[in-house]
Amino acid sequence: MQETAEMDADNSKQGVAPDKAWIGWLQIGAIAGVIALALFLTVVLSSGRENAPAPAPDRNTVPVELVQPRTTSHAVTVTLTGTVAARANVALTPQVSGRVMALSENVRTGARFNAGEILFEIDPHDYEIAVARAGAAVADAQSALDQLEAEAAINRVEWRREYPDREITPLAAREPQLLAARARLTSAQADLAQAQLNLERTRIQFPFDGRVIDSQIEIGQLVAAGQSYGAVYDSARLEVVAPIPPADLARLDGAQGRNARLSITETGQVLDATIDREGAILDDRTRFIDLFITPGQITALRPGQFIEVDITGPHMNAVMALPEEALVGLNTVRIVRDGDINEVRVNVLDRPRSAVIVTPFDTGEGVVVTPVPESALGRPARILSAREN
Repeated sequence: MQETAEMDADNSKQGVAPDKAWIGWLQIGAIAGVIALALFLTVVLSSGRENAPAPAPDRNTVPVELVQPRTTSHAVTVTLTGTVAARANVALTPQVSGRVMALSENVRTGARFNAGEILFEIDPHDYEIAVARAGAAVADAQSALDQLEAEAAINRVEWRREYPDREITPLAAREPQLLAARARLTSAQADLAQAQLNLERTRIQFPFDGRVIDSQIEIGQLVAAGQSYGAVYDSARLEVVAPIPPADLARLDGAQGRNARLSITETGQVLDATIDREGAILDDRTRFIDLFITPGQITALRPGQFIEVDITGPHMNAVMALPEEALVGLNTVRIVRDGDINEVRVNVLDRPRSAVIVTPFDTGEGVVVTPVPESALGRPARILSAREN
């Protein structure tokens, strides 16, 4: 009692009322009760969650998507991009020298000309004189030979009269002189032929219908033999050059002689064509092989045009087409058989865009088209979806 009185006295001294102190203690008790209740509820809920059975995932199954391929037919097709080119550009080169005296309108750049048309003519006077001089030399050689042959005939008659039992000697028959005279005549005739040929060459023409790529010929110009003054090409000898990867050439099982379909990129015109030949070597830079394709119709073509080339190769019956993603490596697929994932080797026949053509095989319940790890082999499959291809 004395202690209580002392505490009251102390509280009175500190200015704290006895009723307010008890309120503080009640607040502390209430907070402690809330904390205890929270702890109790946490323990109860945790124990209930641990006791409830949770479904355990099946870690042995592998989720997969399947495709069921069907037997079908397939034609190997290859699409390339080619360029129109002339088989050869022919130089506009005179074979004789002289001054240009006549010039056709069709010798300008871009112009077309016909076979045998005279494109330009060189002054022929010097060459006409050469022909006349060579003709005179032929006449002279012929006259000398005729005279020698007459003399030889006289010698034979006299020899038979003087020496009827002996064969005439070559010298008496003038055979060496005759041989020399005949040689001179042959030489003179060759000179005449050359002079006539040079005269013909003063008229520049080509044996084909063509087109002028470039020309620097003008009237009055002095041209030199063997010097190029432009270029032309044969309009009938245009071809399409299309580079092809060796792998695609192998798919075609050889391209020479196969039919092709040409689409002119600029106009959309479609032409039929035949593959004339394959290139002899691979390009050093691209490692492709050139195909040389002859169009059935060339009037619409000109060098430099881009052409889309569709080539049809061998036709295959009774094959299977798989999606590209079904192939693992070079020649392996994964299938589901009896519920498990198995690996199967296939015979790949062709690889068109986004697909693989194979020899038919037992696909089981379907071919796997989703990526699965190596560890999935032999494990059961959980099929997410299955579709026909």
